[in-house]
Amino acid sequence: MESTLFTRLDAFMQCKGLNDNRITVQAKIAVGTIGKQRRSGKGLSYDSIVKILRTYPELNPTWFILGEGEMFLNDKKHSNNIEELLRTIKAQEATIAKQEERLNLLVNQLDYLRTQLSVNQEYLREILDKING
Repeated sequence: MESTLFTRLDAFMQCKGLNDNRITVQAKIAVGTIGKQRRSGKGLSYDSIVKILRTYPELNPTWFILGEGEMFLNDKKHSNNIEELLRTIKAQEATIAKQEERLNLLVNQLDYLRTQLSVNQEYLREILDKING
């Protein structure tokens, strides 16, 4: 099957969960224009293409118009944000691991103190029994 502007538009819409109407509204194209252009068999008008590309900056114009390259632009800023997020996640994981370690230590100390309290209460009962008994 030959890749046309409309088959590429359909592929993009499928990836983004869009339909003709939603693109028309978001790109501020006159209602029904995409459908009319689709039915005419002539393709999209220049104005419609420009409005779509301005509305969806992640859409690779070379892919959309010529069918060459990838559907989405490889945005360097987006890539850097992902790398920064990954570093943040890794740092947060390290912090969580340290907090879990500290929490386990505190739980162990609490268990020890409970045991000591129980032992001390037992000694106190024995002493009170000897005094009262």
